[in-house]
Amino acid sequence: MVDECPRCGWPQSEIYQVLSRHLTSTGVVTYTRCACGAVQMRLQPYDAGHVVTASEPRCGGS
Repeated sequence: MVDECPRCGWPQSEIYQVLSRHLTSTGVVTYTRCACGAVQMRLQPYDAGHVVTASEPRCGGS
């Protein structure tokens, strides 16, 4: 895995701009732009067996 932009050295952990994000059969694909303008594609694979749930906030304190 590359830790820096090969063009300018910007840290990969600091995303400068997210251009788009898409769900695929293997994970989440994110297209990002570096501070120097280079566009990169990142894939975050799904975790087998890992389930994430979302719930709506409850009103009325119950």
